[in-house]
Amino acid sequence: MRESAGLRHGTRIVVVVAVVLVGLTLLLAVYSSVRANHAAAERKNRLDPAETIAAELHTAIVRERSALRGYMISDGSDRALLDPYYAALTDIDKRATALRAVLADFPDLLALVDNLRTSYQRWQDAVVVPELSAMAKGQPAVAQALELGQDSDTRFNQIGTDIRDLKDEIAVEQADAAQRVEASSNLLLTSFGTVVVLLLAMAALLLILSRRWLIVPINELRFAVNAVAAGRHDTTIPAVGPREIVDLAGNVEAMRAQLVSLVRQNERFWEALAQEGPAVLALRDALTPSSLRDTAGLELRGRVDPAEGELAGDWFDAFETPDGRVAVVVGDVAGHGATCGVFALRLKQLLTAALSRGAEPATAVQWVVEALGDTGETFATALVALVDPGGGEVVYANAGHPDALVLRAGTRTYLEDDPDEEAGLASFLDLDDEEALDHLAKPGDVEPLASTGPLMSSLVAEPGAWRLGRLRLDPGDVLFVYTDGLIEARDGDNRLFGRSRLVEELVRVDGRPPGQLLEDVFAAVRQHAPGRPSDDRTAIALALDPRSRAGSARA
Repeated sequence: MRESAGLRHGTRIVVVVAVVLVGLTLLLAVYSSVRANHAAAERKNRLDPAETIAAELHTAIVRERSALRGYMISDGSDRALLDPYYAALTDIDKRATALRAVLADFPDLLALVDNLRTSYQRWQDAVVVPELSAMAKGQPAVAQALELGQDSDTRFNQIGTDIRDLKDEIAVEQADAAQRVEASSNLLLTSFGTVVVLLLAMAALLLILSRRWLIVPINELRFAVNAVAAGRHDTTIPAVGPREIVDLAGNVEAMRAQLVSLVRQNERFWEALAQEGPAVLALRDALTPSSLRDTAGLELRGRVDPAEGELAGDWFDAFETPDGRVAVVVGDVAGHGATCGVFALRLKQLLTAALSRGAEPATAVQWVVEALGDTGETFATALVALVDPGGGEVVYANAGHPDALVLRAGTRTYLEDDPDEEAGLASFLDLDDEEALDHLAKPGDVEPLASTGPLMSSLVAEPGAWRLGRLRLDPGDVLFVYTDGLIEARDGDNRLFGRSRLVEELVRVDGRPPGQLLEDVFAAVRQHAPGRPSDDRTAIALALDPRSRAGSARA
C-alpha cells in the first residue's frame, strides 16, 4: 500500500509538471501566433499600400510637370491647357494625404514623406509659381527660360531622389515584417512540437507508472479469478494495488466465498437427489421438443426457463403432420414441479397423437380433454396451431392461453405506457377484446390471437367448447406464442412485466429473426425481474422461411 501511495503521489507530480510545461508552451505558441498575425497585417494593411501610393505619387508629380511644359509651349492665351496640371495637383494632394495616413505608425517613414513634401514645395515656389506668373503676363520666353534652367532640373531631381529614398525604406520595412512573420511561424511550429514531445513523454511515463500501479495488481487479480473459474475454488483473491483495486478484490473474494458455499450446498443436493434424479431427467427429455430448426420450411425457435430445477410445467413442441403442415403446440400446466411435468407429458403425447391423425386444432383439444378424464383441480392452457409452410395459412385453437401475437411486416406501431399492465392488452388500449383485435389487426401492427375456448379441464369438456381460428402469415411476419410466466414476472416493486412491455420489446427493432427476437425478449424480462423465476417462462417465435415461400409460389 505504501508503494501504491508513493506511485500515486509521483503520478500527481508528473501530471502537474507536465500540465505547467504544456501551458507555458501553449502561451508561447499563442504569443507567436499573435506576433505573426500582427506582422502580416502590418505588411498587408500598411507597407504594401504605402509602396503603391508612393509610386502613384511619383507618377502624379511627373504628370504635373508634363502638363506645365505643355502649357508653356503655347502663348498662354488658352487657360484650358492647364486642366491636366490642376488635375495632377489634386491627385498629388490626395496621394500625399493617403501616404501619411498609412504610415502613421512609422515615424522614420513619415520623416521621409515630410522631406519629399519639402522638396516638392521648394520646386513649386522656385520654379512652378514664377513660370505660371510669367505666362500670365504674356512672357512665355521668360517662363521657358525658367523651366529649362539648371535650378528647375536640380529641384525636380531632388523630388525623385526623395521618392526613391522613401520607396527603399518601405522595402526595408516590408522585408523586416516578412522576417518577423517567418520567425513567429517557426516559433509557433517549435511550440507545437514541444507540446507533442511533452505529451508523448508524459504518456510514456504514465504508462510506466500505471504498469506498476495498475497493470501488475490487475494481472494478479485476473490470475486469481481465472484460477477460481477453472475450478480451484479455494484460491484466495489477493488484495494488492491502489485502494480501488483493493476494494474490488475484497468484493470478488466475498463473492468467491459465497459461490464456494453455494457449490458445496449444490453438491449435497445432488447427492440427495441421486435416487430420483434419473426419473426427473427422463421426464424433462420427454418434454423436450423433437426439432425446432427450420422444420419443413419454417424457422422456429423456442425456450423454457423453468421455475424449479430443470423440470417445468410449461412445454412446447413442433412436428410435421401427414398432410405436410407443421403442428405447433405451447402448453402451460398450472403450477410447476414433477407432478405438473407428468401432466404436461400426458397432454403433449395426447395432442401429438390427435394432430398426427389429421385432427384440426379445436377437435384435437376437445379429444384430449375427453381422453384425460377427470383431472380434478389440475388444468392447463394451450395454443395449438397448424401452419402451412407453403401458403402461410394458420389454423389454431387457443384454449384459455394468453393471446399469441403476430408481428405484421411493415412500420411497427408503438403502444404508449399504461400503469395498469395487469389488465392486459385490451385494457391497455382502453378497448374491449373485440375492439382491441380490430385495432391491432392491421398491416404493420401487432395482431393478438385471442382465446377461442376455455382452458383444458374436465370441468369444461363440453362438445363444441373450442372453436377454430384462422390467419395468414406473410413473409416478414412473426408469430410469437408465450405462457403467462413471461408477462407475470415481477420486479422489486412488485410490478408486472406485462403485455405492454412485451409488445414494446417485440416492435423495438424490425426484421429480427426468431432466435434473436426470443433472446431479446427473455433478456428484457430478466432485466425487469432479475433472479430466479417464480413461474415457468416459455415462448416460441415462428416465421416462414422466405425460400420455401418463394418455391411454393413458383410451383
